[in-house]
Amino acid sequence: MPTIDDFGVEDVSIEDIPAGHIVAKVDTLSMDAWIRTTLNDEGMHKTGDIGTTIRALGVGQVVEANSENLAVGDWVYGLMSAQTHALLPDSAATKIVPEEGIKPSAFAGQLGITTGLTAWVGLIAVGEVKERDVVVVSGAAGAVGSVVVQLAKARGAFVIGIAGGAEKCAYLTDMLGADVAIDYKNSDVAEELAKAAPDGVNVFFDNVGGEILDNVLDNLAPSGARVVICGAISQYQHLEDVRGPKLYLRLAERNASMRGFVVSHYDSKYPEAIAEISDLMRSGKLVLPEHVVEGIDRFPEALFMLFNGKHLGNLVVQPLG
Repeated sequence: MPTIDDFGVEDVSIEDIPAGHIVAKVDTLSMDAWIRTTLNDEGMHKTGDIGTTIRALGVGQVVEANSENLAVGDWVYGLMSAQTHALLPDSAATKIVPEEGIKPSAFAGQLGITTGLTAWVGLIAVGEVKERDVVVVSGAAGAVGSVVVQLAKARGAFVIGIAGGAEKCAYLTDMLGADVAIDYKNSDVAEELAKAAPDGVNVFFDNVGGEILDNVLDNLAPSGARVVICGAISQYQHLEDVRGPKLYLRLAERNASMRGFVVSHYDSKYPEAIAEISDLMRSGKLVLPEHVVEGIDRFPEALFMLFNGKHLGNLVVQPLG
C-alpha cells in the first residue's frame, strides 16, 4: 500500500479555457476501489503516472464555460479527479439534472456509474435476479453492495449480506433490509452460509474475491446459479499475484455460471437503471448513507479508509469541505 507521504497537494491556476471546454467546481468525488489499481505499474484501469492528479469520478457545477453544449450553472458528472476544480472537454462531462429529493451528490452514489448503475447492471442485467432467489452480496456494507442489497429486496429476493463487524451487520439488516447478515471477521462464513441458505445460493454478487468467493462457490444451488464478479477488493493490494478461486469446479458440478462485467458495456441499460433506482429513492425504498471526508488534502486518507473498512455506505470526498 502507498503511504500518506506518497501524495502531495499542488496549487495550479487555470489560465484559459480552450474551445469546447468547461471548468467545474467539484462538489463530490466518489471513492471507488478501482482508484487503487491506478497506483500499480500495470493498473487494471490504466496506470496513473507519477506526478499526475489521481483520477476519480464525481459531480460538479460549471463555473466557467467555453462550450456550446454546457453553460455556467449546469451540474455535470465525469472524471473530476482529485482536485477542487476540473478543466474538462465538454464531451467528457455528462449533464445531470438533480430533482426534488435527489441531490447532486446522488449522481456519485445511488445514480453514479461506479455505484448504483454498477449495482443494477451486475444484479439485474448480468445476474438476472428473480423473485425468491437467494442472493448473497459480499462487501455488502460498501456503496455498491448497499445498493445491491436493496435492489435485490425490491425485486423480491431473499438477501444475505456479508460484511465485517457487528456495526456493519446491523446496518445491513436494520437499515437496508437484508434478511441475514454474516460477519466474516467474527464467524465461520461457510458455516453461516449453509445455515442461511440450506438449499443453496442462486445469485452471488461478489465485490471481494478470495476465500469468501470459495465459500459461496461451495454453497451454490444445485442448478442454474449465477456468480457475478464485480470486483475483488481483497486482491487489489497484490495485483502481481492475484489468487483465483480454488473451488471453481463447483460451477461445472452444479450447472452454474460465473460472469464478470464492465458497467460501461451496458450503457444502453442506463436509462432503465436510473428510472428504477430513482423510483425506489423517491419512495424511500433505497437509501445510501454518505460517509463524507472534507477537504482535498484528505483524499489520500479517504482512499486508505476505503480499504481498512472504516466507513459505511458511500465513501465520498467533498474537496471544498
